[in-house]
Amino acid sequence: MSRAGTEETETEPRTSTSNDSPVEKLGDSPDWHPSTITDPELRFEDKESESNCNFNCDCDCSHAAELKRDSNGLPLVPQPSQFKDDPLVSVIKLINRQSSRQYNPVNRINWPTWLKWTVLIQVGFMAFLGIYTSALINPSLVLLSKAMEVDSKTAAYSTTTAIILGGVSPFILTPIANVYGRRPTTLFAISITMLGGVGSAVSPNFSALLGTRAMAGFGMGGMMSVGTACVNDMFFLHERGEKMGVYSIFVTNGAHVAALIGGFLGQAAGWQWDYGLGALSCALSLILAIFLFPETLFPRDASYLASRTHTRTYTQLLFDFRGNVLPTRSLHAPDFLQTFRMLKYPSILFPFWYYTTAWTFCNVLPAITLATIYTSEYHLKPGPIGACLGISLTIGSLLGEFFAGRASDVLIFRLALRNGGVRKPEYRLYLCTLSVFFMPAGLLIFGATVGKTYYIPPLVGLAISVFGLQITTTTLYTYTTDAYPTLAPSSGTLFNASRGLSFIVGFFALPYAANIGYLGAWGTFAAVVAVSWVPVGGLMVWGERWRRRWG
Repeated sequence: MSRAGTEETETEPRTSTSNDSPVEKLGDSPDWHPSTITDPELRFEDKESESNCNFNCDCDCSHAAELKRDSNGLPLVPQPSQFKDDPLVSVIKLINRQSSRQYNPVNRINWPTWLKWTVLIQVGFMAFLGIYTSALINPSLVLLSKAMEVDSKTAAYSTTTAIILGGVSPFILTPIANVYGRRPTTLFAISITMLGGVGSAVSPNFSALLGTRAMAGFGMGGMMSVGTACVNDMFFLHERGEKMGVYSIFVTNGAHVAALIGGFLGQAAGWQWDYGLGALSCALSLILAIFLFPETLFPRDASYLASRTHTRTYTQLLFDFRGNVLPTRSLHAPDFLQTFRMLKYPSILFPFWYYTTAWTFCNVLPAITLATIYTSEYHLKPGPIGACLGISLTIGSLLGEFFAGRASDVLIFRLALRNGGVRKPEYRLYLCTLSVFFMPAGLLIFGATVGKTYYIPPLVGLAISVFGLQITTTTLYTYTTDAYPTLAPSSGTLFNASRGLSFIVGFFALPYAANIGYLGAWGTFAAVVAVSWVPVGGLMVWGERWRRRWG
């Protein structure tokens, strides 16, 4: 056979035997074609591309021999194109004449691996900065309240304002990014966040501070919402668990690192520098993005690709904003409601709700309550409190990712081998089961020990809960993008919105604990997290059936 832009290769017909593995059987017949698949489990979930291919590949597979596979012989999802500005990597399956059961992948690099990792680290860093820049001030809220002549509860509204706007802005920016590109939207978001940080640092009064925090928060949401879309643009389904894990480490640890730095920085240089450092960090991210963040959005409509002749250069991917507009889409008013419409799908709604409760009680709750609790119970100052929070949560998060990212990809691969080569999104959720044990356990340990023991045991509880949160984050991010690949940007927007909803815990957590005690309050929070997992457990059993029914 021959393919445009690739080497001439030959394949030999062969007859499948009873000893062949499911992977070797799938697609090896010379007469095999994706359209012959009758098992509905093999059919593509994306209705937009279903007319072109029944094997979740986003392309027109006109010849079975051209179905591209990974090094294990499984079909690539989605299928890459032959254009060099396509951020995917093309792998062609060849059959070795000497050993008909051996697969010899031939790699053609469209984007070099270092560039894809550079973009991945950048979008992770942007998501990190979104939370980091809003949380740097948290250990120094007492200093801020004195400077602005407001009480500490009112001072916390500066953080709340940024969180709320950060949850709202992706609903506006994501539909724009889906048509006009990830890059221009991201550059705009970073710039707004940076300017908002500078304004916050020089605010003369609390009203001005709230206005600049709202501005910064709007940009933060845009920075945090682009990551899942870029991962979906650049990596195949079987790679996304590991890559989404890398991304989610940045997401989870923004507040943790901020707590570690913010307290000491506020003590040494004043609360203004908690905002100033965030602005400087955004400036660094902006400089890197200008030169090292090419456009990842790529049209995969089969009819368009069939007539496409132009390949964008790296310079065009950076600076030709008009040329990077997706030609197969246009922006319409209903697009801004797409994210809300996704909530009708159980495979989106249930992970969204579980992630919201997990993030609220395992990440935001300690961030906004530990300063008050450790000041009253252990008489610590902002610097040590920030260190306690940052170190414990960072350790728990890193250990959680060790058990989540790559393990998720290995799990889905092994289960696919047992299921005729079919990678079902629900396989990701098996790993998520660990989280329902670790998160409630960590919350219970904190509630049972805080104020009754030395200050270390409660921190162990925090680390355990965030260990479970990291597993939750990686598996749910990846599951939703696998279940609805073309809606990955919108699912990222929903997860970002769930973090925006978490601010409400600040209004009731400490008053509730004052009434019934820390163990009673944190025990209640643990129960809420555990109950929220039950629908996700249902997805493990009936998720595939629900996706067929609801679309």
